[in-house]
Amino acid sequence: MLNICFLGKSKFEYDGIGFGDQLGNKVIALICLLALNEKRYLSREKIIGYLWPDSNAEAAKYNLRYNLWLIKKNIEPDKNGHQFLRVDNDCCCINKDYEFECDIFDIIKFKPSNNDSIEGMLKLKQLFRGDLLEGCYFNKCDELNEFIIFERINFEQRKVKILKRLVELYENENNYDSCIEIINEILEIEPYDEEMVLKILDIYAKCGKQVAAITYYNNFSNVLAGSLGISPSYELRNKYKEIRLTLSDCNNDDDLSSEDKRSSMSDKKNIHSDIKILSDCIKNIDYFWISNVIGKIITVADKAYLNQLSKKELLDLSVIQSDILSCLDLNEELDLIATCKREVMGVSIINAFIKLLTNVSHKQSITIVILNSADMDEVSSNMLKYLKRNQIEGLNLIEE
Repeated sequence: MLNICFLGKSKFEYDGIGFGDQLGNKVIALICLLALNEKRYLSREKIIGYLWPDSNAEAAKYNLRYNLWLIKKNIEPDKNGHQFLRVDNDCCCINKDYEFECDIFDIIKFKPSNNDSIEGMLKLKQLFRGDLLEGCYFNKCDELNEFIIFERINFEQRKVKILKRLVELYENENNYDSCIEIINEILEIEPYDEEMVLKILDIYAKCGKQVAAITYYNNFSNVLAGSLGISPSYELRNKYKEIRLTLSDCNNDDDLSSEDKRSSMSDKKNIHSDIKILSDCIKNIDYFWISNVIGKIITVADKAYLNQLSKKELLDLSVIQSDILSCLDLNEELDLIATCKREVMGVSIINAFIKLLTNVSHKQSITIVILNSADMDEVSSNMLKYLKRNQIEGLNLIEE
């Protein structure tokens, strides 16, 4: 049986024996044009317009006759004696009775149905070995080259359709790892497909990987802002908010670094994390992460922890996080503090921050999830290394 592949490097085999090297590029293009035509029918005039637009009438007709002869010479009749092509004075078409297999036929025929199987979708997926007529460019055949580019886009869209069906089938079997793998393939083709990003967030949430979901959302949001200058859709933003509200599962072992896993095996492993903080980072802004953590602690922790710091320590921290002032009962000293210009040494801020974390973690276990850790400023990064090295009891750091 004849087997033809047009995706990737073109391949022609008859009963497993290849003969594509005996066909010229124009012959391959001609067969592809007939195969892609809905009725597998093209007029001789249209074929000539695609393949020999610059040739005079006689030369073009001769070229077509020669290429049709090459096809007949190299593609044998099928087991029922049918010729591959039907040719008359006006048109050429592939014989609908001829038995053969072609990768693009199987793809074009696909329509989602209840009978779809993972095995069947994977077989279709494997047919996409590359672009349609990969590596082919036809000199002085602008209409043909434009047609090929247009069809390449069409087949990319068909591939996405098949991959999305595969995602649905994997999800029905709760095979979430394979779901995410296929979705990432889709996003390589359509990087701004918010439907698929929403699906990834939903899968991460189902698996208890809220931190991974939040990180993925933030990265996607940055891509949208940087490339298109837009924000995520209303549905995506709502999903993000929903996941943040369920961050109680954020210390899932799959999300922890090896150091955090070792820490979780220590005496703290049975301590419930009473305080959970989601922190963020910005490059080249000194103390940003430290300031962000302080601000979150002020929001969620008992103010008694702040009162355990001296006024000098509180003022040192207020240099990088002014919200501290609004949480203090400083009475008549407030005006003095607001107008006082103090030069605070970095070591004073660091020591006050360590004392604050120590005070909180000794009374309540505190988990700090660090998003976009690669963007952490240098001062905060050194602080984080110190905290990991010294392992304050009750303090759990999850770095993303």
